[in-house]
Amino acid sequence: MSPIHHLAGSAPEGAIVKMTRSTFGHGFAGRAGADQGLLMPNLGINMLNMGMRNASSNGETRLSITNALFTSTQQRVLGLIFGQPDRSFFASEIIARLGAGSGAVQRELKKLAGSGLVTVSHIGNQKHYQANPSAPVFAELCGLIRKTVGLIEPLRQALAPASSEIEVALVYGSVAKRSATAASEVDLLLVSESLTLEQVCAHLAPAEAQLGRTINPTLYTAAEFRRRRRDGNTFLERILTGETLVLHGRLGDGD
Repeated sequence: MSPIHHLAGSAPEGAIVKMTRSTFGHGFAGRAGADQGLLMPNLGINMLNMGMRNASSNGETRLSITNALFTSTQQRVLGLIFGQPDRSFFASEIIARLGAGSGAVQRELKKLAGSGLVTVSHIGNQKHYQANPSAPVFAELCGLIRKTVGLIEPLRQALAPASSEIEVALVYGSVAKRSATAASEVDLLLVSESLTLEQVCAHLAPAEAQLGRTINPTLYTAAEFRRRRRDGNTFLERILTGETLVLHGRLGDGD
């Protein structure tokens, strides 16, 4: 019996079981009855085109921001390094994580280091590369990468197969506030009437591997979201009044 079936079978009839990643173990975080999870109403769609090719209103393919500015290899290297500017990466780790050719990655790293965008330090016989906070465009580049290939795109692409079942998806917490450390998780709030947490985590697995961060999804039902929002639930209010990065949908003013 799956964890979801076990929870549903053990809950009283009509009860709402809230689920987050820890409900299933292996780093999942949450418990039935805690202010940490549920599913949400259709509040409209307002998605930014920050990195994927989308069809424009006249049917033509619209070039994404990152495709217009950077090559594919540059996007992946920048996404990794400036997506986690608080930590350093050694060259072989970058190559392995990106699954790109060694020569192409090494050329990009050399250019980034030569421009001063990235610092290079030696630990043993390894070169470690890290985003340079002293670079004049450090904040701007971190912001661009965070909104595109360093966070938003991998999450959107991972959830794309289930997009028709998702009413709202947004990132909150330290990553959204730009105060994340190397150990910080990506906190993700989802609203869906049909997806289970097991399905959500399966969809997010590729993004988790690409980002190198644990993704902690919180899943809400529409009725539970509306009720908690109406009642001024502390956990939900803290999310909605703080900084968020909307991946899918749009938050209204509540019921």
